[in-house]
Amino acid sequence: MKSLRKLSFAAFSACVFSASLGSAQEPAPPPPIEEKAAPTAADDLSARLRSMMARPAGLTSADVGRRAVKNSQDVRAKQAEIAAASAEVDKAFAGWFPKLTLTARYTRLSPIDTPSFGPGNANLVATPAPAGPLPPNPPLVAIPGSALSFPVVLDQYALQAGLLLPVSDYFLRISQSHTAAQHGKGAADLTHRAAKLSAAADAKLVYYGWARAKLSHEVAKQSLVQAKSHHEAAKILFEVDRAAKADVLRAESAVAGAELLVERSSNLTELAQDRLRTVLRDPPGTRYEIGEDLLGPAPGQGERLDFAPLYAEAQRQRLELRALEKAGLSLSEQRRAVKSVSYPRLDAFGNAYYANPNQRYVPQTKEWKATWDVGLQVSWTPNDVLTSNATSAGLEAQRAKLEAQREQLRDALRTEVFDASQALREASVGVKTAERGATAAEEAYRARAEQYRLGRASSVELTDAEADLLRARLEVINARVGVRIARVKLDHALGRDAK
Repeated sequence: MKSLRKLSFAAFSACVFSASLGSAQEPAPPPPIEEKAAPTAADDLSARLRSMMARPAGLTSADVGRRAVKNSQDVRAKQAEIAAASAEVDKAFAGWFPKLTLTARYTRLSPIDTPSFGPGNANLVATPAPAGPLPPNPPLVAIPGSALSFPVVLDQYALQAGLLLPVSDYFLRISQSHTAAQHGKGAADLTHRAAKLSAAADAKLVYYGWARAKLSHEVAKQSLVQAKSHHEAAKILFEVDRAAKADVLRAESAVAGAELLVERSSNLTELAQDRLRTVLRDPPGTRYEIGEDLLGPAPGQGERLDFAPLYAEAQRQRLELRALEKAGLSLSEQRRAVKSVSYPRLDAFGNAYYANPNQRYVPQTKEWKATWDVGLQVSWTPNDVLTSNATSAGLEAQRAKLEAQREQLRDALRTEVFDASQALREASVGVKTAERGATAAEEAYRARAEQYRLGRASSVELTDAEADLLRARLEVINARVGVRIARVKLDHALGRDAK
């Protein structure tokens, strides 16, 4: 946008220079011309510029910021990260519940010989006497050894419900994992909010850049009108032998330069408008109007811009710093949880069985029977010490990396706050100086117009004064827009847009 302004000033300067050469060769001022003062081109331009702003259906920076946030792909990506972090919180919270395992199993066993108590070629001795000491000479009966055997059930069915209570994890791991997940979700939330604020601030800068390009294009068109006026004045003076041919050619060259300036400013305006369409996700060909009064007072004027309190405010309120802090806390809690893996663990367990046949019953029968068991279990895997230490070291390295990034962000934030505050201070001064310049240019033009009516100034001098007035008013527009751009940058640097 600065290049457009420089080109505009260059066109004005070329017009002024060519007109000055022509007026320098005039031997005497023309006789007084009695004519009624008409509205100047500068007045017409000022009216057109004001009519282009504060349109009822026009866009404002706030509208652009809100729409940009809804359409930002970066914001959507950060929203997905929040969903992933929320899932991690739910996963960690599930660790508080005992682990329930349900199992249904069918097993087909291979056939084997039926086992028996006695040898296969011998008999067992039994008596029909009642239980207790045997009477003298009790009757004895020989029973084959194969009669006392265990049945073999080849089809095994089992239903099992197991409950595992991680007693040691309640104290050493689950709480830390859940806290780490919560810190991770907090970091994702802050990052998401920061992405929304960045998208809104960037969109506002695009909006103001488009508005300035649009207004500058209008000034460039007026510059072309002014250059043509210079050209016509030079030709008239040449026809009455009061200007040289070179003055006419210089004026014609100024017209060509002004035409190029109009074309370039038109291209810049279209480019800025296309960027705005991209930010708002509007279809090609969409046209916009300016909904803000850019010539009105900017918000926050008169604010003290002392660097120390501004930098302190930014450190308190910038969401990116808080997000990195949350991420560091999450890694610290993860490290505590990982260290617990190297310790022996204590679990309480309980199981319920419903099987056919049930292994607890001897001999086996093809019947469904229920049994249960409960107990405590201490386990330790020495290899976990090595893996735990390695994982813990990796997490500590990541935490140190985040801390370094946080300090780096502080340094960048310091520069951002300093640049933004200086830019706002400079822009505020620019508004005052531009307004003083516009007032002086208006008074100079009024005096030159009076001299023209009295025959004491040429038409070229009058149009030169008008060009100065146009240039001064362009400076006012650029200064007013520049203040709003600087305010957006400073508010974002300080984190005030997060409120």
